[in-house]
Amino acid sequence: MTTGIVFDETYFWYDSLNQAFPPFQIQPGGNPDRPDIKRRFYNLLQQTGIFKQLTSIEPRVATTDEILRVHSTEYYQSLAEQNLLPAGEGGPGAVFAQGGVEIAKLSAGGALVAVEKVLSGEVNNAYALIRPPGHHAETNRGAGFCIFNNVALAAKHALEIGGFKRVAIVDWDVHHGNGAQEIFWRDPSVLTISIHQHYSFLEEDTGTAQYNGEGEGEGYNINIPLPPGSGDATYESAFNRAIIPALEAFQPDMIIVACGLDAGCYDPLGRMALTPQGFRFMATSIRETAERLCGGRLVMCQEGGYDLASTPYMGLGVIEGLSNITLNLENPFQVFGDSLGYTKTVLPHQEAVIAEAQRQANNIAVSNLAPL
Repeated sequence: MTTGIVFDETYFWYDSLNQAFPPFQIQPGGNPDRPDIKRRFYNLLQQTGIFKQLTSIEPRVATTDEILRVHSTEYYQSLAEQNLLPAGEGGPGAVFAQGGVEIAKLSAGGALVAVEKVLSGEVNNAYALIRPPGHHAETNRGAGFCIFNNVALAAKHALEIGGFKRVAIVDWDVHHGNGAQEIFWRDPSVLTISIHQHYSFLEEDTGTAQYNGEGEGEGYNINIPLPPGSGDATYESAFNRAIIPALEAFQPDMIIVACGLDAGCYDPLGRMALTPQGFRFMATSIRETAERLCGGRLVMCQEGGYDLASTPYMGLGVIEGLSNITLNLENPFQVFGDSLGYTKTVLPHQEAVIAEAQRQANNIAVSNLAPL
């Protein structure tokens, strides 16, 4: 099996600018979306030797027409105008320095190329190690470090060039995948599943279980808002009982993953307790599901992850699961997660959330899918 990896040095030059918070009474601090975190991920892949076992994929810049498959003309034009200024803002928490939109287009293009290489058979699956992230970007705005919605663009690209009927997006970033939910809210051709920390929202909480889609898209959006403190056992149960059954019922032609690493037990922007082994399990589970359902067609796109030391090791677990390469490397960040005894079992308040997601997954099978 061959796993591709999209990477470009330019991704590390995207500047999210310093962050200040209203009412702006303290000096700005460093933005959590630091480029050196993802650079360390890249360094770890190189130093362990696993990068050499992957197939390098060179990204390209997404075209205007490709971006407009997902985003509005008004939003795109606003970004283009602001891109000429010293700084711009795509939406709440989505600030960028001059020229940043061009890098965001390269990030989006990296996701599109990953899809192309998988569809052509050059690689079995692919990981897009791209910046800036994208899963908070909606049709008319960016948000939370995100300018263009990379996974939504990848899903649309797969539908367009692959001639597919159905594509699934699984988002395991610690924050709710509001972008794909909004973009595909009425679209039964894209199943959107977001497993995230409850109340991990930006301005409004649209990540609760009651948000299922609307019109023809009703039932094709599943939110799994897990309580803070959920760890490997809870995520494994959610995958086995809800996420994988939903994918099996939907029968996608391709699976796209919004791969945030910020549900890790060390991350400063989340309060979850996943370990590197937990990330390896999720990636392995999705890869094996893709192999059963859609010829292995699977693309993962980098999203969040904000701890300078541990995030690369969480990502390494994902790469091992995606590529089916096991390094047996001593992982210094497994120890803390293993010491959290309460993450070894599914607690009653976690069980209730998973049971509701399981019910919604079963409804996909009962509905026998909307006609396409």
